[in-house]
Amino acid sequence: MTALGLVILLVALWLICRRTKLAPVPLRLPGLAILIWIVHASLPASIAASENKLWLDLTLHLGQSYAALQLAFWLTLELPAPISWWPHPPKILRDLGALTIGAALTLIVLQRAADINVVGLVTTSAILTAVIGLAAQEALKDLFAGIMLRVDSPFEEGDYLELGDDVNGWVVSLTLLSTRLRHVHGALITLPNSMMWQKNMRRFSPKGPIARELHINLDRELPPNQATELLLKVAESCPSVLKNPAPEAIVYAYHDYANTYELEVWQEDPTDLGYDELRGEVLSQIWYALERIDQRVPYPITEFKRRLGSSGPESPVKFDLEDRIAILAKSPLFGQLTESQLGGISRLTRCIRFGQGEKIIVEGDEGNTLYQIVSGEVAVIKKMQDGELRELARLSAPAIIGEMSVFNEEPRSATIEALGSCVVLEVERDDLRPLLQHEPKVLEMLAAVISQRRAELLKLSSETKLQQEGSLLSKMRMMFLGL
Repeated sequence: MTALGLVILLVALWLICRRTKLAPVPLRLPGLAILIWIVHASLPASIAASENKLWLDLTLHLGQSYAALQLAFWLTLELPAPISWWPHPPKILRDLGALTIGAALTLIVLQRAADINVVGLVTTSAILTAVIGLAAQEALKDLFAGIMLRVDSPFEEGDYLELGDDVNGWVVSLTLLSTRLRHVHGALITLPNSMMWQKNMRRFSPKGPIARELHINLDRELPPNQATELLLKVAESCPSVLKNPAPEAIVYAYHDYANTYELEVWQEDPTDLGYDELRGEVLSQIWYALERIDQRVPYPITEFKRRLGSSGPESPVKFDLEDRIAILAKSPLFGQLTESQLGGISRLTRCIRFGQGEKIIVEGDEGNTLYQIVSGEVAVIKKMQDGELRELARLSAPAIIGEMSVFNEEPRSATIEALGSCVVLEVERDDLRPLLQHEPKVLEMLAAVISQRRAELLKLSSETKLQQEGSLLSKMRMMFLGL
């Protein structure tokens, strides 16, 4: 009955700790000790009184001692830590204490229960002492190195370490004899503490930002102020780059074929893989940004052939006037215009390209440009009241985006982000002004189309739609005709 009561008590404590989110009471070793106790008590008298009684008693006393030690550690170290009664000691010190006290208990039990003097047996045998000393040499080095690592605290669990050129990872645990690292690819690396103590290491905090420096060559004809502004704009639009600390761009050096700029950005991921991803993302978006201003990355080569631009199948350069007219003709906004009217607008427009993750439109910005998607897909992202960014829709050709800011000077109502390589036709407000001033009736047609699109999107009633159409037409007349 006493054993059953102890089992019920242990299970009840375990359930209480689980419900209150405290350190769970250990069950395996105490449960094993109770099982040994039950077996020992249930043995027949003939077996209990035999020559095996010594070893049976020894097993029982060792099991009870180890169980009591584990429960004492739980009660004095594990349980008070979440309640903040006193600081939680490091794992290596807990392991060292458990090993030391466990060894002392073993010696005491062997001495008292079996009259075995282990210390005297070892010390009186010179050969055995030498064998144990030689065998434990490396282990002792690792043990003392682990203690020094814990005392000096050059790193903590969760830190990212770089040890030379080939070993790096997140610290998982520091034990008595070894340190375990989790590589960025998932592999678990176990290193002896003596090696950890001897190696030069670079430590990165798991949450602190880390600076990355990128050196970019740009055309010498591109003014430095414009170049640094372009680099900062690209860096600020990259999701991997932190907003605080803010990116910085400076002129780094002049060469005979290019100007070199240093772009300093910050990210949370300190790993080489994180740096590779950030560098690829930034350099990719710089390429697209340069193309949109008719620039390219310079190289130290001499070219003797005539370059007409990129020959890629989706290069914006390939869209001539006829292509742009055909694109506008498919537009839900300009599709009702005549070919001559479309030609008047198309002569002033251009096709530009955006890379994956680039922001075509940013919510809240002022804008005087609308875009028609020619190829690729974009996401419509809205910032909700709680600050969460939510994707509302995905659009593809021939959708129109950004028209409300062009025709009524409203701030951008959502962010438009390219989901891949994306080509759009850019139409500025001034591109429309000559046609609308020459043919005011087109103004009324555009106001009707925009109001209809807005009513369908917001599910407005016919009366509300007519009111908004009249208000929009008045704004457009004032904006384009000065009326």
